[in-house]
Amino acid sequence: MPPPAPPAPAPTLHTEWTFTTQSNQCVATAAAGATALRVIVRRESSIRLDVVLAPQFIHDAVVPLHFVGPAGVWQVTAHQIGKNELSVTLGSDNVALSHVLVLLSGGTFDVGTPPQAVVFLAIRPSDTSGQNWFDCAREKLL
Repeated sequence: MPPPAPPAPAPTLHTEWTFTTQSNQCVATAAAGATALRVIVRRESSIRLDVVLAPQFIHDAVVPLHFVGPAGVWQVTAHQIGKNELSVTLGSDNVALSHVLVLLSGGTFDVGTPPQAVVFLAIRPSDTSGQNWFDCAREKLL
């Protein structure tokens, strides 16, 4: 009997940025259809990173998140907070803010690690609206 076929490679989704700023929070979202990476910055609170996955993406309760881009590399571990949602708190210091800045510079965001990767998000560098959003985020943490 032949060995079982290896699992199919995780798909790569190409995201688009949207940014919202309000008096109490700044939210940056890199989305591709029903799958999205959301960065939430609130006054007097830690930066939160949420990953909302389309229903077809099956994942564990604890999932490593790994980002690689021209501006840097970082990794954190997210926990399931809903059926299709993962979340991690980055902190409220300059290190957490630098992770966000590196993310805005574009790169590849891996949800899970190969060969158990769930999905890869190809994140384009943000434009001027991303720079304006980052100013909002930095102001919330001061």
